[in-house]
Amino acid sequence: MLKWLFGANERATGEPEPPAGSRRRISRQSLDDVSPIVHIPELNFIGHQVRSANGRFILLWRDGNDAGTVGGARQSGLGRYYLIDGDLVVAEGRVERPNDGRVANNGTFTLNDWRFTSELCGMFLAFRADGSPIIARTFAANIFDSGLSDDGRYAVCQACNAPNSEDSSRLVIFDLETGIETGSCVPESGWAARYEFPTDRPVVRLLYLKGEGFDYGLDGAFLDRDAWVEASLAKGDVYLVQKLFRATGDAPSPELANRLLISLNGFLINAGDLEPHTRALALKLKGACCEILEEFPKALRSYDAALALDPKIGVKRRAEQLRKLTGS
Repeated sequence: MLKWLFGANERATGEPEPPAGSRRRISRQSLDDVSPIVHIPELNFIGHQVRSANGRFILLWRDGNDAGTVGGARQSGLGRYYLIDGDLVVAEGRVERPNDGRVANNGTFTLNDWRFTSELCGMFLAFRADGSPIIARTFAANIFDSGLSDDGRYAVCQACNAPNSEDSSRLVIFDLETGIETGSCVPESGWAARYEFPTDRPVVRLLYLKGEGFDYGLDGAFLDRDAWVEASLAKGDVYLVQKLFRATGDAPSPELANRLLISLNGFLINAGDLEPHTRALALKLKGACCEILEEFPKALRSYDAALALDPKIGVKRRAEQLRKLTGS
């Protein structure tokens, strides 16, 4: 892997990198541009940049060849990255398709390599500030995004869906101080918009577009599952209701059935125009909750409404049994 990253394999490294004594300085004028896409004339570079939270380090990367003639999805033409400390290039190298760079306050940095292939695969890379490698983790799935703590201690990488792959939708957590993978999971709360690494507890916090945040342990355990369930039920998440119902063997306690029923009623009132199957599913689940609560006429009305929307929703026999039971 070291050869692949740093010089012995011409396909992976292209031309040799300059020795440490000849590292280049970059003019302040070039570095003052804070836009995501930058032009650094001294490096003949046009590409992406990201800065550390303390402003000391700048990570540059380009998903394209040095000539600027080929970029994005391709079969050759290595991409390049640079790490700048102040105005000095302190690390640089080549990987196939560098993307989604992150850099910490200590200069630790990460990249997602999207690879020279149309297959579902990727590689998560982490480096120290001197450019030496820490992690090179391959995935049998495309990489969605990643996160890095401000102090450079922890990192996460989220994989995309990939049929028949153990890496499908998997979130992997790394301790970059020790260079090990500490845990992984398929996050029950879904793919995050971004990540936080609280300094008061050893967790990764997954943050979502509507402001929610839920903690996962460094081993991948979902620590805030109860809070997530309650927040999802409050929003009227019909598919979570279905999941919770099935988890009880389709026999929730009356207390849970009542909580699920409240969620479903809110969903049906506030959801507006819905795809018929989704509304039928909500009505089916509402009927099942009403049965648990022995509210049989309400259950029958819900089943009939579900069947009117989707005759194949799967409650026809149950509706007929309730019709006989209630004399309706």
